[in-house]
Amino acid sequence: MLITLNVAANKMKSDRKIIVIEDDRDISELIAYNLHKHGYSCEQIFNGLEAVEELKRKPFEIIILDLMLPGLDGFDICRELQSEGDNQRRFIIVVSARNSAEDKMYANMLGASMYLTKPFSVAQLISAVDEIDSILDREYVVKAK
Repeated sequence: MLITLNVAANKMKSDRKIIVIEDDRDISELIAYNLHKHGYSCEQIFNGLEAVEELKRKPFEIIILDLMLPGLDGFDICRELQSEGDNQRRFIIVVSARNSAEDKMYANMLGASMYLTKPFSVAQLISAVDEIDSILDREYVVKAK
């Protein structure tokens, strides 16, 4: 199930395409609410298989990803994104109850930019999204003629 929430009354600070992939609806709603409160719009997905399909349909620049999901887990989703071979610039922020050093290292090897262990600070997550948004704003693409 895909949920898209846009807050018309709140001026969006960024047109970044953000997706929250989290099967715990309370956590997903908490993340989405705080993203909207800080001027971001996002989509929410609650299942790994649906997430992969949505990621194939739309290019998301910021992916907030739980590891333990029904269907496919977060590691499988990361592997799927790596195997696509596209050159899309995306940042993955893992939010997971799994807290071993091996899990964190493996997520990093699969392309995660940041790893937050549950329970995590919403302020830290928003700060990470703001930082990524700033990085993406400063990037320039140079094309040869």
